[in-house]
Amino acid sequence: MISNGMVVVKQLPDGRARRKRREFLAEIKQLARESYRPQLIVDLPSRKLTSEVLDLLLSCAEQMEKSEGRVSVAGASPEAAVILELTQLTSVVNVFPSVSEAVGIDASRFGSEDLNDGRHLAA
Repeated sequence: MISNGMVVVKQLPDGRARRKRREFLAEIKQLARESYRPQLIVDLPSRKLTSEVLDLLLSCAEQMEKSEGRVSVAGASPEAAVILELTQLTSVVNVFPSVSEAVGIDASRFGSEDLNDGRHLAA
């Protein structure tokens, strides 16, 4: 079944774990195959942006483009945001201060448990 506009929030695996990166990318490829215009939100709190992580973000963006989807980064530290800008990844990923802003949810209208109840977000 192909769905339209699915929003998925994920955290990147450790950049040094090659097997976990491959498994993560396989999940993203499946999302891109099964959805039309999916939005992948990568939650990056306190994640150091290594070259492996940047490469994985770029690979995710390439997969999402195949189904006219988009990758967003949420919760990046100011340092990570600068690295994304310097590497020009901001031309292929959106950057938001929080997951709720990336999803477009007004967090003040909901309790935190409502944001993660699974109806709007998938992990």
